[in-house]
Amino acid sequence: MINPFDVTKAVDFSDEQINKFFVDMPEGGFAAMANPRSPMPMLIMGGKGSGKTHLMRYFSYPLQKLRGRNTGTSADVAEMIKREGYLGIYLRCGGLNAARFRGKGQADEVWDAVFAYYMELWLGQLLINCVADFARLCGIDPATERLAARECMGLLDENHDPDPQTLPDVGAYFHQLQRRLDVAVNNSALTRKLDVSIEATSGRIVFGLPQLLAARFTQFQDVQFLYLLDEYENLMDRQQRYINTLLREKELPCSFKIGGRTYGFKTYKTFSDEEEIKEGSEYEVLPLDQKMRSGANGDYKAFAKRLCFRRLKEAGFVTPGLLDEQREFEFLDKAFEVIPNTLLGEADTAFVIEKYESFERPYFVKLRDKLRSGMKAAKSPGITSEEDITAICELLAVPQYPLLEKLNIFLLYKEWRSSSNLITSAQKIKKDCDQFQKGGVSGPYSRQLEKRRGDMLAQLYRECGGKQQYLGIDMFIDMSEGLPRNLLVILKAVFNWSIFRGEGPFAKGTISAVAQREGVREAAEWFFDDARMPGDDGAAIRSSIRRLATLFREIRYSDKPSEKALCTFSADLTRCSPEAERIISLAEKWSLLLRLVEGQKDKNTLRIDDKLFINPMLAPKWDLPVARGGALSLPSEEVNAIFDETHSTEFEGFQTFRVNAMTAPLFGAKNGVEKHAQSFLPLEPSDA
Repeated sequence: MINPFDVTKAVDFSDEQINKFFVDMPEGGFAAMANPRSPMPMLIMGGKGSGKTHLMRYFSYPLQKLRGRNTGTSADVAEMIKREGYLGIYLRCGGLNAARFRGKGQADEVWDAVFAYYMELWLGQLLINCVADFARLCGIDPATERLAARECMGLLDENHDPDPQTLPDVGAYFHQLQRRLDVAVNNSALTRKLDVSIEATSGRIVFGLPQLLAARFTQFQDVQFLYLLDEYENLMDRQQRYINTLLREKELPCSFKIGGRTYGFKTYKTFSDEEEIKEGSEYEVLPLDQKMRSGANGDYKAFAKRLCFRRLKEAGFVTPGLLDEQREFEFLDKAFEVIPNTLLGEADTAFVIEKYESFERPYFVKLRDKLRSGMKAAKSPGITSEEDITAICELLAVPQYPLLEKLNIFLLYKEWRSSSNLITSAQKIKKDCDQFQKGGVSGPYSRQLEKRRGDMLAQLYRECGGKQQYLGIDMFIDMSEGLPRNLLVILKAVFNWSIFRGEGPFAKGTISAVAQREGVREAAEWFFDDARMPGDDGAAIRSSIRRLATLFREIRYSDKPSEKALCTFSADLTRCSPEAERIISLAEKWSLLLRLVEGQKDKNTLRIDDKLFINPMLAPKWDLPVARGGALSLPSEEVNAIFDETHSTEFEGFQTFRVNAMTAPLFGAKNGVEKHAQSFLPLEPSDA
């Protein structure tokens, strides 16, 4: 079977496939977000796989032409350009091989001029070729085209022999100049000389062509010439300064959309007295993945499901037009095996009842050991014998509902430190549990179950040898966190595992839980390997994420986790070391950490701290939750230990102290780690 999710990168699609697989967002769509008709330049930022390339190619002239042709005759192409209000000129900076334009015995200023000239020729060719094709489709008068072609040649600083008759003649001559420049640049590595004649003043072609063509052709009246520069991260610092200068010096009727990964915008300086371009007055920013995941009313979830279903339709798994959107979504929901989500988790915990029918369940064995250890150290109040320990276990037991047993034990751990008699505490917990089972769904016991259910299930799976569950299309969409490629990678891996197991994904039966679990773990490993920068910084980021995730995991599976569904932390980063701040910023730019814009209000000082969470794509790698719960407040010392390699040797001590504070029977520091500032560590679970 062909995997409908096999292609996950837009650069691997043809123009026809880009058009065929494009899915718009609701409420005005991507055009409302990116506003291609606006004269204001825009930086389209996002993580890897956020859809920047797909979107920018969708705005390009070849796709506009396809959309126009889909409506009828070639005249409709002109109408499409007029209606959309722009002509998109797409350039992928990844093809520039930007590293050629440096070194080789030449000064930076020389390369600045050569690179600017090279870009002028390239953008000029792309624009001329788009307009030439448009002229051919629309039957523009040859005499008018010949006059425009000669005027285009007049933009060069020297007189030239060619007397172009058509716009393609101009494009061919620009290409010839570019090829000469390629030869000179490439050979300068050997000759250490750069024999180049720059024949166009910087900006003259980029700005002059749109002005000339708009004046010459009536079809371009009130049409914006939109330069779409993609993969901006491949340009070096000084090359980006040239583009920034174009943004500052922009002349109508042209504008720019610059697409790049968040980490790829290296500078905002220009060649105009080292000044920086200013957001709001000279450009605006579209943080694409943030915009998508912050959409109201489940916009991203609906978009993601449309994206998946479009792939299935194009691959022939579903007959086009057979289902309405609601039934399409139901089809996706039913394609995956999921465990029925009930408050008491009967389906989740059935394996525990079956597996331990003749044996004591592991969490009670663990509780007995902790009560016994506490009794020996005089840290189990009211416990004086094995009979007392057995009595507590019997009070907390609810054999038909393992999830309630886990909650009861958690509540006992929560009471342990302040209890005067653990038997009395267990009796109260049993009373509350019995009342809940009789229908008391509005009391504190019910609230604790609702709040702690996910973590208690996770602990139960771990302690009883089960696998953590990351199942269903909704879970996969939540894991992708605004990056469509992440969703496609998950589905690609799940599909492959389903085929490997002899299943018929999306054709017969459901995709098994086993295939889904293996697929999401494979996707998580891919993401951790793929979302990294090279060199020492990349290694430092990965090590930091490992420490943070390990801390979250150890707290989540402790006896009384201080926060529910822990994958988030807050901190006053201004108090941290500059290196810790830098690594956090890099991890955020590479989408390993994601920021919550609203921040976190500090309970004591009322200041607003930074608040970040681990990308949920990594959740299966460390058995963390996908949905966010409470946030762990980290003081600067711990932030440094996690994110600053020079302080990383302190991490184990901080983690030990934190986890000890949540571990029975001592619930506190030991083994010499008392030095780690007990005052800032929460000793009791919060209700946040």
